[in-house]
Amino acid sequence: MALLDAIRALSEFDPPRELPAVDLAELADVLEAHGLAPLASYHLESRPVGVGLPLQFREKLLALYQGVVNDNLFKVMALRPLLRDSPVPVAVLGGLAAIDWLYPHLAFRPLGDLRVAVRGADGARFADAARQAGFAATGVESDGALARFSDGRISFSIQEGTFPGAGDCDELLERGTRLPAFGPRVLRPSAEDAFVAAVAEQAETGLYAPLIGFVDMRELLRLEPPLDANRVKGHARAVGLGRALHGSLELLGRFFPDVRTRAQALVPEISPAERVAVNAIVETASDPAKLVHLRGAEAAARALVAPRRRGRAADPGGPVV
Repeated sequence: MALLDAIRALSEFDPPRELPAVDLAELADVLEAHGLAPLASYHLESRPVGVGLPLQFREKLLALYQGVVNDNLFKVMALRPLLRDSPVPVAVLGGLAAIDWLYPHLAFRPLGDLRVAVRGADGARFADAARQAGFAATGVESDGALARFSDGRISFSIQEGTFPGAGDCDELLERGTRLPAFGPRVLRPSAEDAFVAAVAEQAETGLYAPLIGFVDMRELLRLEPPLDANRVKGHARAVGLGRALHGSLELLGRFFPDVRTRAQALVPEISPAERVAVNAIVETASDPAKLVHLRGAEAAARALVAPRRRGRAADPGGPVV
């Protein structure tokens, strides 16, 4: 598939010298929809792969690159004071964890929704610190396992664990790596926990997820030493993500075949009936150009692969709003 070949080329950190023949208008739309436009634009403006390509195509992606640079920098600068002065340990998740780790430049990956994890018992203290930093609670979701805050400029959410309601925050923090640039109590997840967190995020979409999340997973699989397969599979099984892990790995292997061998080491054991059902979702979710899916299909997919919640977490949001 020419489109997927072009996506692979422009989502690499070391792209080829030439872009495969492809409909550039369609490619630009797909790169934008999947969060890959900033990285692609950087390559087109600084590497041989961009030579000779139409100015209109490059300018569209360049505008998106510049927008992400400004948006990411603004979000980081607005949230950093709260993280720096956090009275409790906190793990950054998603894009916040990926930048300056999986990606060599702040502009290569949109931060998306800002998410952090704290122990349930620490939720109220962190929320009080957020209020003192100018953030107000705007609501709770997932039966109180996730709380949202905003200062009128940016918003972020706090949760307990890998996903709201996972209840695994102690392990997440214990295995994390400190991020002094964000603050003395701030950590990013271990590579294994970051991988499971990425799977959980995809599961919440029924596996109809932006490709940027699969690039995250691709880069995690390329780390040395390789991910601890038993830890990934054990963590996923403990939080009810076995079917989602299977589906995400199937999709990852289709999108980025070069990591398929390492991905296979993480494939969990699920029943034959579960495998058939998940693979049916994979078939419909594996076309990056299909940007709209039937709402009923997405809901059914979520019901099959969404993580198992442990009920209301130890109140990161309850008393804070």
